[in-house]
Formats: sequence, C-alpha cells, structure tokens
Amino acid sequence: NITVNKQIKMHSEVKDIKKLLGDPKITFVLGGPASGKGTQCEKLVEEFGYTHISTGDLMRAEMNKGSKEGERIRKIVADGGLVPYELTVQVLVNALIAKPSKNYLIDGFPRAVDQ
Repeated sequence: NITVNKQIKMHSEVKDIKKLLGDPKITFVLGGPASGKGTQCEKLVEEFGYTHISTGDLMRAEMNKGSKEGERIRKIVADGGLVPYELTVQVLVNALIAKPSKNYLIDGFPRAVDQ
C-alpha cells in the first residue's frame, strides 16, 4: 500500500512538474568519471543549443548556498555516500525550473541502478 501511495504521489508530482517545465526533451548523459561527459555536453550545447545541467555542479552550488538541502548533501558527501535519489531529483527539478529550456542535457545522473 505504501508503494502504491508513493507511486500515486510521484505520478501527480510528475504531472505538476510537466506543467511547470512545458514537457521539454531531457537527455541523460551517462558515463564514468572522466569519461568525457562534460566535453561532449559542451559540443552539443554549442552545436544544437541544449541547456547543460551537471548534477555535480548543482550539488556543489547547493552546498555553497548553505541551504538545509546543501548541508544535508555536505554531510552525505563527507561520509562518502551517494546523495539519495529524492534529494538529487529535488535539486535537479529546481534547476530545470530556474533554467527554462526545450532541450536539456543532464550530466551525472543517475549514478546508481536504483535511480
């Protein structure tokens, strides 16, 4: 029952997010550390006008803000953990809302199979 309620809540949240964002095309750029994701994203931004969002940059910026989320991220990172899916998505969606675009490149997310 909890899973069903969570799915219903997530479904309604997705609909709300789509209303805010206007249903953009979102491309996830996957690869290991130092595999050239950022370099390829730069080329795609230059050639096709995508909006590039690096989740690593977002997390660092959030930590530098000193927000509640930033402090939570700082503690997780200091402990050597991965930032939980829900927190990453929250920070990512806030960035998408702050940078309206029809085409996004998301670099650095997902980082684990469960994400």
